Amino acid sequence: MRQRSQTGPARPGLGPVLLLGLLLLTLVGFGVARGLRVQDDIVNTVVLTDQLAPGGQAELSFTTTVADGHADVLVTDTEDRQVRALLLGGDLPAGPHDFTWDGTGDDGSPVPEGAYGIRVILGDDGRDIKPPPRIQVGGGAG
Repeated sequence: MRQRSQTGPARPGLGPVLLLGLLLLTLVGFGVARGLRVQDDIVNTVVLTDQLAPGGQAELSFTTTVADGHADVLVTDTEDRQVRALLLGGDLPAGPHDFTWDGTGDDGSPVPEGAYGIRVILGDDGRDIKPPPRIQVGGGAG
């Protein structure tokens, strides 16, 4: 005797489930990327002197989109260690900011040749922002 195949209600295949999963992951990824972009936009339009000669001065400028009453603006080395504080616990209103750095550390002595960056810490908002441009002190670019 031959058995009859039973057909029940159709089950959804794996394809639609995978498609839905990929769609959800795409939306989550977009949301995360958008959140990071907004956070990065707090400090923008960053301009640094790219080469600092001995005895010269580097110009640092950036714009903030939020005000902060307990901000730090630091020059840092390649290991992200503070080399010089340009502002410590100070008022940093929203808008453009200009600083100069003479190539010396907090102790007043000239810093070694190398690449230096800036770090903006917004204490009220709990944000620590490290824009990508670098200042090369002495020697060649690197």
